[in-house]
Amino acid sequence: MCTRSILLAGFLLIVSLHQVSAQVPDSVFQLSGIIYDDLFHPVPASHVINMNSHAGDVTDSLGIFRLPVHMSDTLLVRNIAFQDTLVPVIRIIEVKNIRIKRKFYPLQEARIFEWGSTYNDFMEAIIEMPNQQTLGESMGLPQQDPDYIPYDMNEEALKSTAFLVTSPVSYFYYKFSKKEKSARKVYWLEKNREKHELFDKIISPDNISGITGLTGTELQAFLAFLHERMACDFKCTELRIYIEIHGLWEVYQELK
Repeated sequence: MCTRSILLAGFLLIVSLHQVSAQVPDSVFQLSGIIYDDLFHPVPASHVINMNSHAGDVTDSLGIFRLPVHMSDTLLVRNIAFQDTLVPVIRIIEVKNIRIKRKFYPLQEARIFEWGSTYNDFMEAIIEMPNQQTLGESMGLPQQDPDYIPYDMNEEALKSTAFLVTSPVSYFYYKFSKKEKSARKVYWLEKNREKHELFDKIISPDNISGITGLTGTELQAFLAFLHERMACDFKCTELRIYIEIHGLWEVYQELK
């Protein structure tokens, strides 16, 4: 009788331990990570989708995403300029980031037409060329103000006291709705896309190499130093960015 009790207790203990160990991987937790390109530049406006739960998020300007996941889940990263990437959650926990490869689109054939053999021939061809109109202009439609910002995308207006007083329900909806915050994030990333591209071009390895004359591991070391200390971002003027780069280059040489 004593032996049977011991065996029964041992069996129950094994079953309970198995249940506990099985529950741990199934528990949901909040995962944060960063999406990088091949040069370890953060990739904003990338869609990160949980293939198991179909929950998703859009990376911010620093390439950061947050998602509720299980340990056994797999994430899909999508960006129009990069290849689709599948990454297991357990891999992201190990390295804390996801690197995606840029996608290259084949270009169609381009044809070059010659306008005469001199600069005067070129000028005459341009002057005689009729002005190209858009479909809206040809129909007499009003032109949209390039500085126009829709009210539901205007952060200052949505956070104003006047909006809280006049529309308190809408105020809290736009303030706390994850869907609306993601929509505003994507809108501003697209609106500032040209500024982001100019900033990335200025701080690209090729441009920094042309400024400093560095190559290889020395260039990578200075790029790391530069990215850690730069105060300017895409909102700064091109002149201000270059002034800061040259200033940090002088500091880097003195420290070295």
